[in-house]
Amino acid sequence: MSASFTRVVLSDLDDTLFDHAHATHAALSELRAKTPAFAAWSLDELMRRHGVVLEHLHLEVLAGRLPLETARVERFRRLLEAADADRPSAHASDAARRYRQAYEQAWQPVAGAIAFLQSVTHAGATVVVITNNLVKEQQDKLVRCGLSGLVAALVASEEVGVQKPDVRIFGAALARVKAKAATAVMLGDAWATDIEGARAAGVRAVWLNRFGATRPDPSVQELRSLEPADEAVRVVLGRQACDRV
Repeated sequence: MSASFTRVVLSDLDDTLFDHAHATHAALSELRAKTPAFAAWSLDELMRRHGVVLEHLHLEVLAGRLPLETARVERFRRLLEAADADRPSAHASDAARRYRQAYEQAWQPVAGAIAFLQSVTHAGATVVVITNNLVKEQQDKLVRCGLSGLVAALVASEEVGVQKPDVRIFGAALARVKAKAATAVMLGDAWATDIEGARAAGVRAVWLNRFGATRPDPSVQELRSLEPADEAVRVVLGRQACDRV
């Protein structure tokens, strides 16, 4: 094996291997149908507003400034208030519970993720999930989606103490499997955290652009899907590595 062989795939989890977008869409669709205040918004508008509030509160949770369960209830209190719901504080807990139940029921891997990881492993590379989230939440997703046995390690911001795009979390992920940046690649859907973070850490990056956004930098390789697996592996590991699949 040459020194330049890509032997480690650092991969984001949410919306890269785990289909967070699908689970969110399903849960909000069900919640909207049963919550009169949300019916005044289109599903797209509810998803947009939900995404903004979720991102803000998620950062508060990761920073240790807000307990997870408190943040989940507060998310829906803010949404209900914005929707002019009657007594939003009184109904936020129930909305959070119903959303979470529907969200978990809709958990599934991104299309092609299992075959892709199997092919990466067969090619001789090691997969490390690197994620801005809580350890247990991400472990549960890996197990429930049938991904855990295909991942060598999970590196979460909760345990490292820093978040992507901080180069230290990429360093921690590489150290976990005793690898160097030159032998690794980062696969992720979030440009600012996954792609820019990896490049700052000296790791080659591949952008998973499932929803057809404009690529900020054409020099970065792009995948629109993890299917077919052999094509995704060719891009992620490189042509030389693909010969081993």
